[in-house]
Amino acid sequence: MNIVYEHETGNRSYNRKGTDHTEERFQNNNMQKEMIVRQMRERGCRITKARLTLLDVILGQACSSCKEIYYIASQMIPGIGIATVYRMMNLLEEIGAINRSNSYKISYCEHCSGNGMDMDYHDIIECIASALDAKDSYTAGHSQRVGDMAHDICQLIGLSKEDTERIHIAAHLHDIGKIGIPDSVLKKPEKLNDEEWEQMKQHPQIGANILSKSHRLVELKEIVLHHHERYDGKGYPSGLKAEEIPVGARIIAICDSIDAMTSTRHYRNAMTLSQCYVEIERNLGKMYDPIIGRYVLKHWEEITRHIAEQ
Repeated sequence: MNIVYEHETGNRSYNRKGTDHTEERFQNNNMQKEMIVRQMRERGCRITKARLTLLDVILGQACSSCKEIYYIASQMIPGIGIATVYRMMNLLEEIGAINRSNSYKISYCEHCSGNGMDMDYHDIIECIASALDAKDSYTAGHSQRVGDMAHDICQLIGLSKEDTERIHIAAHLHDIGKIGIPDSVLKKPEKLNDEEWEQMKQHPQIGANILSKSHRLVELKEIVLHHHERYDGKGYPSGLKAEEIPVGARIIAICDSIDAMTSTRHYRNAMTLSQCYVEIERNLGKMYDPIIGRYVLKHWEEITRHIAEQ
């Protein structure tokens, strides 16, 4: 437990070999919790049963990220929002109850943690993406893998650091619009009928609308809006073709397809990576940008390692 408020007696109880101090530690933990609750009240925080439960989750779990804590808390607190978890963790860090710079450090993806990105910004992105993961079990991990592949492709084709970061974050959020799709469509175990498919096709526009509400995320809107366009102009929602499609959307389209084809759905089995390679190659110039696609095929094992590791 990453509690700053430590008691001398409690610390000694851990150091004595061969002695069971479980009850003593339990009492100390309760004392620590009482101290934290008192400081929360002093800061004007109303103490509710839900907040106490969330506090127990944060303090009692060896979690590394806001997203993981949200997963656990959502099973215990009906209707809890990610923003609530994020605010609680920030409050606890402010009063010294947890230290996210050490073992409670937010778990960012491998690319963002080392490139100087604003970590609070990325944490919010992760939280938004995890809201979709919680709604649809299929998407759990999907956005992360798409984001990882998109980042690698950006580097391979020589995009700038700024463009790479923007496309990487857009890839994390490319399916966020599915939050607005009815569960009866999103979680349907069979193939969608024509009417349901038209509903599903609304998710890029819904995602773009969501991102447009934030001055910091609005720059991602066009990438998310057009990630289902096709190079030949037969995609949606706008029927853009070739260079009309933002380069970020063209990159994400390939990554999205790779992860989708190699994932098992209720109505079909997953393709192998070899089968997926053939499909990507067959659709260069049709669904996918042929130049970007050739880079992907040339570096196939490197790009798809995020899937192979699953």
